[in-house]
Amino acid sequence: MIKRQIIELVKEKNDIVEVVSEYVNLQKVGANYRGLCPFHLETSPSFYVSPAKNMYHCFGCGASGDVVKFVQEIENISYTEAVKKLAERAGVDIDIDEEDEKRRLYYSFYKLLHQEYLNSLRKSSNVIEYLYKRGFSEREISLYEFGYSPINSYFPQKVAKSLGISKEDLQAFGFLNTDPFSGRIIIPIKDDYGRIIAFGGRLVGEGVPKYINSQDTMIFKKSWILFLFDQAREYIKNVDYVVICEGYFDALAFHRAGIKNTVATLGTALTRAHILKLKKYTKNILLAFDNDAAGVKATLKSIEMILNEGFNVAIANFREGKDADEIYQKSGSKELIKALEESISPEIFVVERLSRKYDLSNPNGINTFLQSLSNWNRIFSYNPVSTDKFYEAIAKVIHVDKDKLMEMMKLSKEKVGKTRKDYSNQVKNSHAEDRKTKIATTEDYLIYIYYNYPEIFKTINFNPDILDGKAKEFFLIAKDLNVSLEQLSKDMAQFVKEAIERIDMDVDDKVLEYIKKDIEIRSLEKRIGEIDELIKKSKSEDEKKILLKARIELIKQKEKIKRSSL
Repeated sequence: MIKRQIIELVKEKNDIVEVVSEYVNLQKVGANYRGLCPFHLETSPSFYVSPAKNMYHCFGCGASGDVVKFVQEIENISYTEAVKKLAERAGVDIDIDEEDEKRRLYYSFYKLLHQEYLNSLRKSSNVIEYLYKRGFSEREISLYEFGYSPINSYFPQKVAKSLGISKEDLQAFGFLNTDPFSGRIIIPIKDDYGRIIAFGGRLVGEGVPKYINSQDTMIFKKSWILFLFDQAREYIKNVDYVVICEGYFDALAFHRAGIKNTVATLGTALTRAHILKLKKYTKNILLAFDNDAAGVKATLKSIEMILNEGFNVAIANFREGKDADEIYQKSGSKELIKALEESISPEIFVVERLSRKYDLSNPNGINTFLQSLSNWNRIFSYNPVSTDKFYEAIAKVIHVDKDKLMEMMKLSKEKVGKTRKDYSNQVKNSHAEDRKTKIATTEDYLIYIYYNYPEIFKTINFNPDILDGKAKEFFLIAKDLNVSLEQLSKDMAQFVKEAIERIDMDVDDKVLEYIKKDIEIRSLEKRIGEIDELIKKSKSEDEKKILLKARIELIKQKEKIKRSSL
């Protein structure tokens, strides 16, 4: 145990307002400070920090504690690690060797398992040859610590047995009875301190899924961990900007090109937690996501979140390929560096990319295009310079002067409110026949939120049995897990992609409210159906009366929810 006086000294030396401000934008409100809670998604600040009490508290989700608890929760580390981190921050010299036993076993397991993969690669000349063909030198293969999991590998079980790890703990560490990385090149994923906590796996050659990541565990959280952050953070601090891409080979391409202030997300969208992690190192972000439809969509979502958190953002200008890895393989460092040097401002990127979705040769297309920009108009209004750039870019695309554009924007704004009502009608009318069309359904929105807004998804409670078709099948597998597209069958992955592509509006509070109400209505309908079956089977009149009374009550609840949606 850490001595109480050491903990108190560490707390005393770390001002809680200063520490929290490294992650959260705080504003002084009387004697306290207020900001958006980093532990749940919110649009109105309910997170307070009291310097007098050395405490924080969120009135929205109930998160509360002292400076050590805050660092422990925000960094997803143990209490001991949080004390050590704060001690280093304050220049307090302490010697802490204690660590939670299960966490220590976790790190030992992953370290030894990685060693098995390293040894396996050395014996696999065909895999090494494959890496050579992708342009990796022998030095780079060693530097990036690639491994290989052979076909029918049982390395995880072997290592677990040697460490005396139970089947339950092995499952908590991310493995069951087989090795999910079997037949794949292994890329180690490390925490902020350089400890291996997960793996990425890439098929040798072609096939699906091409890439997989470890599932979330007690220590590895995709929504928090950034690939190569342990190596990149000092470079990020020195150059005062970070490059963010979508996968480990893209991040490695930048590092190989000498751009070592690069990190990557791991099978998930860029999250607010990722952004908060970067805040104390820089407030300047350069997005380098894939240059395809999915990458552009992810970039647009990320721009909105980044700007809302008070960061500056630019977007890499990929002209020569789909992603950083492809460009590096084809053209080397020069083109990657050029893509960053010619980066695009968010205002221009948004206008140019969204304009490609509409026929701007006719008035209807222009009007729809302007309506699609209404939310961005609000986002860019935080800064007069951004607003001017935004309007100039729009005017250039539709070939009008700025005064005429302002008039057109005003007219289109009056029509935007109708979009929100459209979804309400979709929910009410999306029965089985409608779901065969291209209209976005509740199922589509749930899948979209699952991948793009994981924190919001956690607030939506539902039983997959109320859903239709493949969505039901998907959520029976994925509801309580973090399943990347790469882990799905080809058929299911295609279904998910099509569902996501049907979403053409932002998930705001109003849309979320409609989704939750539709889920509640479906849940009630399911219960009513179950009661109907019980009534059919019941032979007791008294039991039937009780069931009918319950049925009437459920119908009343259902109608009440429907009326509130009008």
